[in-house]
Amino acid sequence: MIFQDYLEALRQGISFYFSESILFKIIWFLFIPILPVLYKRLRRQKVMSSCSTVLFIMVPVIVHYLIIPVVFLTFSLLLYGGRYDLYKILTYTLANDLSILILVYSTFVLGFRYFSQVASAKAPPEEKVYPESLVVNNGKNNCIIPVSEIVQIAAASPYVAIQLKNRKYLHTATLRSMTNILDKKDFIRVHKSAIVNIHKVISFKSRLNGDYDLMLETGEEIRLSRTYAPDFKKRFNQGKRVTT
Repeated sequence: MIFQDYLEALRQGISFYFSESILFKIIWFLFIPILPVLYKRLRRQKVMSSCSTVLFIMVPVIVHYLIIPVVFLTFSLLLYGGRYDLYKILTYTLANDLSILILVYSTFVLGFRYFSQVASAKAPPEEKVYPESLVVNNGKNNCIIPVSEIVQIAAASPYVAIQLKNRKYLHTATLRSMTNILDKKDFIRVHKSAIVNIHKVISFKSRLNGDYDLMLETGEEIRLSRTYAPDFKKRFNQGKRVTT
């Protein structure tokens, strides 16, 4: 753009002043500090609504427009003894540069919004990591038990009873907290006071009233409430035997 001013001066046969050309191109130099600040602000914004998008465009436009005369007057006083007054630079900027400011900041903000949405769509959802073992209380001792060996967990207020094939542990927890930490693909609620490992259920049969009896690998039968029956039947391994 400075070279363009030089060519224009040659065409009109007038003197070209490098410092004066730079002075009137201050608008472009101010993008250097403002755009990085805007970028940092945009990255902190998790969700960009239409309203916030407009604000992210208009605020830097206004700030940029207000900084121009300050910088312009400072350099004008240093280099030209204040030859260019405030009114002249404000009207010049408004007439010639305001549309440039709106275009640049709109492109920057909308471009950031678009590429952020594309990146979010491509990013794989974060998978919750479930524990492979649990530390449970056993009297004065703490025991580590593999999650895959748990057959069922039953309420035993103020504890929960964790049933393995040949052993049972009382653990300080609630069914709700246990449900939150265990993989829901493996553990399912069967009534308000029990959770079972669906891989440890060998069959189930109807009670003809909407409830069911589940046969576990331990040989124990527990009730499947009608409230939880639809979800259980959907997830139960269809290859297993179902007794009606």
